[in-house]
Amino acid sequence: MRYHYVYKVKNKINGKYYIGVHSTEKLDDGYLGSGTAIKNAIAKYGIENFEKEIIEFLESAEEKWLAETRYVTLDVVQDKNSYNMAPGGKNWIAARVS
Repeated sequence: MRYHYVYKVKNKINGKYYIGVHSTEKLDDGYLGSGTAIKNAIAKYGIENFEKEIIEFLESAEEKWLAETRYVTLDVVQDKNSYNMAPGGKNWIAARVS
């Protein structure tokens, strides 16, 4: 079975967070995000200082990318407590249009 979901990773030290989407066959695969800022934060604070919460399960990878546009908004990107650097779904949508 393949799982598709939206998740939130929270830094237990400073409260900052990252919202992303992921597909996997194993829910506890250790994935915490691919964004530059979240990867740098994990390197700085240590993986043990982050917790992951699954926000929503989705039926397909396509739904996952559409959900990312709903969750990772400009407001999230502009939030000083967010590690997200760009609105969600942007790269996927660009690939579908071109």
